[in-house]
Amino acid sequence: MVFPFCCVLVGVQEKMGVMNRGIVYALWDYEPQNDDELGFSEGDCMTVLRREDEVETEWWWARCGDREGYIPRNLLGLYLRIKPRQRSLA
Repeated sequence: MVFPFCCVLVGVQEKMGVMNRGIVYALWDYEPQNDDELGFSEGDCMTVLRREDEVETEWWWARCGDREGYIPRNLLGLYLRIKPRQRSLA
């Protein structure tokens, strides 16, 4: 049986922040806009402490080192971001 690619992505989203002991990686940099937000740089490793609550679904509470705060879940991944290699035109 072949599953559509979108079903695979939905499954990954549901497991992110739960599997791998809640560890996620920053795929892009983020500069906090509010005092309760956690800023991070691409590649930072964070532990999700709380995924969703009755009010907020797009922001998760996480720890990065000794800091804690809300992080936007759409900037996170289960693995580090893979960047394309620069190809030589020679």
